[in-house]
Amino acid sequence: MLTSAPPSPHAPAPAGPGGTGRSGASRAIARNSGWQMLTFAGRLLGGLVASVLVARSYGPAGLGTMQLALTVAALAAGGVGLGLPNLLAREVARDPGRTREWLETGLFVVGVLSLPAAAVALAGWSLTGRGDLALAILLAVVSLPFDLGARLMFASFWAWERMELEALATWVQEASFVVVTALLLASGHGVAAVLTGYAGSRALGAAVAWLMASGRLAAPVAPRPHGRFLRQMLRLSIPFALDDLLSLSYIKIDALLLGAVKGATAVGLYQAGTNLVLTLNVLARTVNNALYPRLSRAWPQAGPDFRRLRDASLRLLAAMGVPLLVGAVMVAPRLMHAVYGDRFDAAVTCFSVLALVIPVRMLGHTLGTALTAADAQSSRTAAVAITTVANLGMNAVAIPLWSYTGAAFTTLVSEVGLLVGYGLLLRRRAGASALLPALVLPAAACVPMAAVAASTGRWPFVATVAAAAATYAVALVALLVHRLPAGLRSRPRALGAVLVGVGP
Repeated sequence: MLTSAPPSPHAPAPAGPGGTGRSGASRAIARNSGWQMLTFAGRLLGGLVASVLVARSYGPAGLGTMQLALTVAALAAGGVGLGLPNLLAREVARDPGRTREWLETGLFVVGVLSLPAAAVALAGWSLTGRGDLALAILLAVVSLPFDLGARLMFASFWAWERMELEALATWVQEASFVVVTALLLASGHGVAAVLTGYAGSRALGAAVAWLMASGRLAAPVAPRPHGRFLRQMLRLSIPFALDDLLSLSYIKIDALLLGAVKGATAVGLYQAGTNLVLTLNVLARTVNNALYPRLSRAWPQAGPDFRRLRDASLRLLAAMGVPLLVGAVMVAPRLMHAVYGDRFDAAVTCFSVLALVIPVRMLGHTLGTALTAADAQSSRTAAVAITTVANLGMNAVAIPLWSYTGAAFTTLVSEVGLLVGYGLLLRRRAGASALLPALVLPAAACVPMAAVAASTGRWPFVATVAAAAATYAVALVALLVHRLPAGLRSRPRALGAVLVGVGP
């Protein structure tokens, strides 16, 4: 563990695992989750809307080119970023007085490691005859120091439990990306121009985050190694770096294999569904990013608080993820047509398979976050390594045979296996979780929702979605009310307590 230092007067003091009491902690977590939800909306605006605009302008091939470039950049980010955002958030939550050293050293590392990544991408562009895909990859890789630098500063905001700062920077970044993308496509520019706008938006987001972090610390944040602190940080980062790189590999390798075996069009059809599914996983982050600092502080001294926070996240995310799965499968053809147009009708089956991943990834995110907070990063990395090897082997068989639909099935199998692995590891370290009980109420509430979705197939698409969502909400509330004593059934807070398993 890094040596401690006196707390900085410009960094917030750490709260205890329970804050100022359970109700005070609940309010703080709810507030931060709300800000994270706003951040999610911003990322949805940028990532998904920009992809849809490209897909509608240039079809599966154009979307495939863009996604292949971003996939290569994401894999490079695993090596450049070294898992530092998660490490920084955990350590700063425990000792806010070291924020400046963590931020400045992290920015130094990211800046230095980004240089060889950019050099390799530039060499690839030159050696491949300066083709469109190579140029797109180069532009995506150039954005890495800005994107990773912003993530480091966002991680300090999580540790301080100042999620509103991330929300503001994210909205500036993503709104600028969407506006620039729309203008470029409207004027006839292609994918390379869009990725130039992407790099510019990452630079803008990093600049806004830098101003916020510097203001919070009362002096500019400057990349520098801080002597021995650099060596200590790199030593601690090893399991985090491996976890990030392996996680990105098993999530992204299918797109690279698809591109190599089946071409950019297959990647575009696959990513059309993957984008929707992975975007929804940001919902898990809205909850778990708010919980992560408190989980980190609770371990190991406050075991009951740790388990309560973990199980509350599982129950809340199950209440979101299960209806999203059922709804997505019920309306898959209409959803894909509404979002991407008729050129993506061939991706419906692939998307239906990927929809099964929605709650699996969300619940797995909770278990993985809890493992990291409980200093079990090495065990988590081992689980991800096994998943990565298995995923690569399955894809090597499935993609040549069944193309992007085969990749969807291997993704589903990999995610289920990782969820089970995380669950067993966390059970051994912190005791049994509420993973299976968390699914019961949402599954029951989805029965009438599915009936409504099936019976309104001739309605306008938005009306079907609204009716199904309203039915699920009413059914879930009815089930929660049934579990409450008669005297508490009119209290919304009591319903929320039952939902997350902490009352009455």
